[in-house]
Amino acid sequence: MEGSRHRGGRSVTPPEDRVPLRQKVGLGAGGLAAFFGYAGVSTLAYPVYNMTLGVSAAAVGVALLVPRLWDAVSDPLMGRITDNAHTRWGRRRPFVMLGAPLMGLLFVAIWYAPPAWSDNAQLAWFIAAQLLFFTAYTVFAVPFGAMSYEMTPDHHERTRVMAFLAFFHKIGELLSGWMLPLAALLGVAIVGAAVVPAPGEQQRIPIEGVHAMAWIVGLVFLAGFGVLPALAVRGGSRAAPAAVAAAGPKVKLVEGLRAAAGNAAFLLLVGVIVLNTLSGVLATGIDQYLLVYYMSDGNQADGLVQKGLLTTGYGVVGFASIPLISWYATRFGKKQALYAVYGLMAVGGVAKWFVFTPGHPRVELFGLSLDPVILIDPLLCGPMWVAVKILLASMMADVCDEDELRHGQRREGLFGAVFSWLEKTVVSVAYLGTGLALAATGFEVAKGAAQSDATFTGMRLFLAGAPTATALLAIAVLRFYPLTAERADATRATLEARRGRG
Repeated sequence: MEGSRHRGGRSVTPPEDRVPLRQKVGLGAGGLAAFFGYAGVSTLAYPVYNMTLGVSAAAVGVALLVPRLWDAVSDPLMGRITDNAHTRWGRRRPFVMLGAPLMGLLFVAIWYAPPAWSDNAQLAWFIAAQLLFFTAYTVFAVPFGAMSYEMTPDHHERTRVMAFLAFFHKIGELLSGWMLPLAALLGVAIVGAAVVPAPGEQQRIPIEGVHAMAWIVGLVFLAGFGVLPALAVRGGSRAAPAAVAAAGPKVKLVEGLRAAAGNAAFLLLVGVIVLNTLSGVLATGIDQYLLVYYMSDGNQADGLVQKGLLTTGYGVVGFASIPLISWYATRFGKKQALYAVYGLMAVGGVAKWFVFTPGHPRVELFGLSLDPVILIDPLLCGPMWVAVKILLASMMADVCDEDELRHGQRREGLFGAVFSWLEKTVVSVAYLGTGLALAATGFEVAKGAAQSDATFTGMRLFLAGAPTATALLAIAVLRFYPLTAERADATRATLEARRGRG
């Protein structure tokens, strides 16, 4: 097999390397479950445990970080298990099928901390339920990520496969922004009437609505969509043939981690995802507080509607960006595409200072008062999230080929596990950073909209500064990334020749 053919100076994917549409869609549907798995908890943690139950923001941030200590053990261990598994259904599918329904049920349990309990008891429940949930998530997500890396051996077809994942990821992002408004509506429907706060108290989401919304997310998006990759995607692939994987030596945990730590291309991708996630999640956490307490005078319902509008904007821009980014990366290269979107994000970071401020003209639509100016934010920052989802995953698949070239083993599971743990850890650290940033600015949830001007100014500086700085740093890091399309094609040709001799 000669690998990608070239036409007009560009590599062209051979027909035999193309992944069938059914498998791309099935894999992409699993991306919806993966999104709600790692983002759903962090998205709901502060609104439910801080805004609704009244637990301190800093304590919630610490609680989000605790499960990452367990993940540091469970994720690489799961990577080793799935890399060494050889069943009649393949190395990945049985774990995906098992993990999806488990994490769906355990996601629901996270939000059932009794409101009458003390803050410490509620935190203990939150941490314990998270530990169980993220164990199930590891069983699902690590094999699922490895499955996506080994769908095809072609450098550019990998980008197209990841575009399907990005499409469903954007659906998840679009829907996740409406989880809290949905919880509020369901709560009103279940309770029977809107809960009117006493004078001086804030309007809070009925906890019954949170429970109902969690059941929908758990059963439909985590369990339901999560099992689809196991049904649609066959075990093994031309990128990681089952026979080659089975014939090779067993993957050893310490040896694999050492190899990952010594892989320069992998470490550079890790650096990019760390910068990207820290920036984005910090902004996501703080923008929600600004929308509620700064731009909506403490009205949770109004602020969360604005958050839903903002998330919808990110979803629409993301959908529109998927074909453009896939085309651009195929035409000019994955690294060049990342340069472009990070440059746009740096501009968007500066724009946040002017976007997230009150006083913009409002538009009345379906009885809702909407601030259209906030849609400038997704126009500038939205393409980056799609590009990262498509291109970093595609580049990770190239890194796995480089690893086999150097060490003679297929270790998608182990590399994916390290990557998954880092992503979850950075998300948790960023949300902890949100809590610490809120504390540093002097924010107190009990004050509602009556925060000082200095507090709101500090929050806006965090919101604007984080994406601007991290985008520029990501561009600097990417300059050293070594894997090009030509090098990927050469690596693949060497691997297939080696396998043929075996």
